[in-house]
Amino acid sequence: MLDWLVKREIAPHIPVFDRAGRKDGTWSRTDFEWDAETNQYICPEGEALKQFRRNHSDPNRGPTRKGVAKYQALKQTCLACPSKSKCCPNADARKITRAEHEDARQVARDIAKTSNTRSR
Repeated sequence: MLDWLVKREIAPHIPVFDRAGRKDGTWSRTDFEWDAETNQYICPEGEALKQFRRNHSDPNRGPTRKGVAKYQALKQTCLACPSKSKCCPNADARKITRAEHEDARQVARDIAKTSNTRSR
C-alpha cells in the first residue's frame, strides 16, 4: 500500500511497523548504509552485505519469503572485524533483511519525523 501511494506522489502519513531496532545495544539496520546502485548494505566498518555472492541460473532464487530479501556479510570478514561485539556478537556473520518496498517505507518514516501541525 505504501508503495502504491508513493508511486502516485501521495504522501503516506501512515505509521510503519518496524522491528529494525535492537534492545541489546548492538547495531541496528539503520546503522548500515543501503546502496541501491549495487544492491547491498554497507556496514559501519565499510564491508558489504550482499544478497548473492555469485550468479544463479535458477530464476526462483530471490526474496527469502514474500517480498523480503536477505543480505549477509562474509563469515571470514565478520570473525576478523574489530566491531564484531557491537554488530553480531552471537552469530558468525551479520544478516539484514530488506522488504521489497523498503524505499516507500522509508518515505513514510521520514514523514513521521516531520512536524504534523498545519497553519491556519
